[in-house]
Amino acid sequence: MAEHNTPQFQVGQTFTDHPFQEGDGAMLELFRNDLPNMLYVGLGNITADEQAMLGQTGAQLGVITSDNGGCLVVVSFGDLAFEMQLNSAAIPDDYFTLTEDKTLSVSMIAVDTATNLLCAIREFKLPEELSRQFIEVTKAQRELGNVDAVNMENMQLINSLTPEALQEKMEFHPLQSVIAAPTCGCGHSHHHDHSH
Repeated sequence: MAEHNTPQFQVGQTFTDHPFQEGDGAMLELFRNDLPNMLYVGLGNITADEQAMLGQTGAQLGVITSDNGGCLVVVSFGDLAFEMQLNSAAIPDDYFTLTEDKTLSVSMIAVDTATNLLCAIREFKLPEELSRQFIEVTKAQRELGNVDAVNMENMQLINSLTPEALQEKMEFHPLQSVIAAPTCGCGHSHHHDHSH
């Protein structure tokens, strides 16, 4: 499979083409063939501490699914945690591709929704188990074939979980950060050894 290339984002640039309304937290888009797998994180008035957390701390991801395609995802960076629903039925058929990759890669961009400034960019590899969960729930959601039906499954799942049950059922997986190799002017990626 072709390597996904994240559009050339830079920390500090203004980024208005994001899907956030004020107050949204995070969104995950998987299995679109026109875009890389993308985790959007949005926060208003991001502090320097939050920016450091989003950009550098260990990230974890947890997923709870229902048998009927409901899917709740929680991603955390240090003290910051974002809860989101995954609804792959929202992807038009022309743009949907289900890969059977053993491990999915996800690009993350964090945006300050108050200023539209991009404050963190990261690349993650999802562990096999997590990748498999996403593939299975996506299949179930696509079989429902209807955005509203999946939203209802998501709502039923969320409403059936008390915060305690959520804590018990949610198994968090650490995400492996992928350091993107810098590209030089000749267009080739040169892998530099960062181990000391």
